[in-house]
Amino acid sequence: MSAASPLPRHAYRRGTRGFAAIVTLLAGATVLGAGTIAAPRAALDPAFVSWIVLGAVVFGVAHIVAAYGLLRRRSWSGTMVGYLAMIGIGVATYGLLLTLTGADPFGATSVLPSDRAWAEGVGLLVWMIGVWLVAARYALKGVPPVAVGEPVRQQRSLA
Repeated sequence: MSAASPLPRHAYRRGTRGFAAIVTLLAGATVLGAGTIAAPRAALDPAFVSWIVLGAVVFGVAHIVAAYGLLRRRSWSGTMVGYLAMIGIGVATYGLLLTLTGADPFGATSVLPSDRAWAEGVGLLVWMIGVWLVAARYALKGVPPVAVGEPVRQQRSLA
């Protein structure tokens, strides 16, 4: 705490950390659900499916650990969310590239019609990229509160 600031450093990120933790838990729950419920039903080699399930469980539990660290104000938690987001965005981007180039991983392993499975798979991957971007942004960079007595200023429009 410095003499210029009446609040401790962590107080400037109180709501931001909570929001980042909720979004990180949402991403982790989605990964755990996809890896433990959807992946075992895929028509793939059982050895390959077991590696997918193991990786999804480890990745999902890492999200829970990162969310706990955010809520407990641990210094490593923001960095961990950033790393998880980078890994997740990389895997989701790879899945999008596979899907958009014709090697559809969703249509071949789903009981849904191929075009619907393709659309739902692309929607899930795009949504997950957005969730990880939001989680990383709020975990790494807090939103400081407006100082007491200082008016809130609106940005000037260009019109």
